Amino acid sequence: MTSRSHRAYADTQRETSVSSAKPVELVVMVHQRLLDHLHTGKLQMAEGVDSSESFTKAIDLITTGLESCLDKEKGGEIAQNLAFIYDWAGKEIIRARLRRDPEMIQGVINAFVPLAEAWLEHAGQKDESFASKYLKPAMASVQAMSSAAAGRGAVFTATAAAA
Repeated sequence: MTSRSHRAYADTQRETSVSSAKPVELVVMVHQRLLDHLHTGKLQMAEGVDSSESFTKAIDLITTGLESCLDKEKGGEIAQNLAFIYDWAGKEIIRARLRRDPEMIQGVINAFVPLAEAWLEHAGQKDESFASKYLKPAMASVQAMSSAAAGRGAVFTATAAAA
């Protein structure tokens, strides 16, 4: 199957899924697509590749797919808290792009994974491996920070010895 055929098939599958989905399933789909775009953009940013399309799509999903659907009157405090998270996330994505900082994007991902998991569970689609697709293992982060600190220590030691 050619790439073009594969994309056409995937688009058709997505349209079918959307048109037959319940509202809660649509929210799940929006969260999944949002996390996919954030993850892809983060990888592109880390590789020095243009990530603007991925982040533009992510911000669009936040503003039109999530934030615009909030009913702050009926949703009360929960809707207000979600609006705050959505507003923060959009601003954080923009700041991360300006600073070219993939770790800031990981912070946005970390904020949305629990929300996505809650919607998955509410829709009866609990996926035990969902978070592992988007969250970095804690030990890998600790090891990376330890290596960086050790590298700075070696530079400090070498600088001190030269003085």
